[in-house]
Amino acid sequence: MPEEIGATEWLANLSTTTIVLAALALTLVRLVMVRVNHSFARAVAELSESLVLAGIVVFLLVRPFFVQAFFIPTESMEPTLAGHNAGDSTTGTHYDTTIHDHIFVNKLVYRFQQPRHGDIIVFRAEKKADIQGGQTAENVLIKRLIGTPGDTIEVRTEPDGATSVYRNGKQLKEPYIREPMRETPSAEYATRGPLKLGPNELFVMGDNRNNSNDGRYWGTLPRSRVIGRADVTFWPINRIHSLR
Repeated sequence: MPEEIGATEWLANLSTTTIVLAALALTLVRLVMVRVNHSFARAVAELSESLVLAGIVVFLLVRPFFVQAFFIPTESMEPTLAGHNAGDSTTGTHYDTTIHDHIFVNKLVYRFQQPRHGDIIVFRAEKKADIQGGQTAENVLIKRLIGTPGDTIEVRTEPDGATSVYRNGKQLKEPYIREPMRETPSAEYATRGPLKLGPNELFVMGDNRNNSNDGRYWGTLPRSRVIGRADVTFWPINRIHSLR
């Protein structure tokens, strides 16, 4: 079965308590240094003040309500989003370089509109999606939104042996997937008949269909667990591009 781990970096997940304590520590440093009559001390005091202001703006205003940075640790969304190490692949593919895309996630957009089919979304998965950790974690994952409330999703095996995704009876055209999707006997959801999504249910899948722990294995995603929409990659420089 495909394996998946969370999509967040340590810095992106610093708690509010940690940020507040760091701000207090820097404030104390500033108070001490401004009393020292030395150019180096004044420089440290000014730097501390700048860090406090920047931390408040970024971590207590921008991150909670507007934009958050994430990185991609696995191959589940390739080729759209890269997440692999050179010479080390869980999918059997050899890579000459290590690439982990860094993305900005828009946390404000879904306050004004509902998630739309085709969006790439970041969400906090339920414990049932932690197939590797014994259902103990609520990992942050990133997937493509295939179905929205009211949709009927079905993964079908065609007469020629190909596997396709149908949304409300219409086959999806998916130029973004890494390779043709193989049949997945161990998958339970939308693969053994049509899956009708409820009022607050979403259905997600990875672009690397043959190596993605997604809705086919653990079911629907509650709308309330969506963190935001991935809008752009900002690192590495040669991979900067819009995801819209």
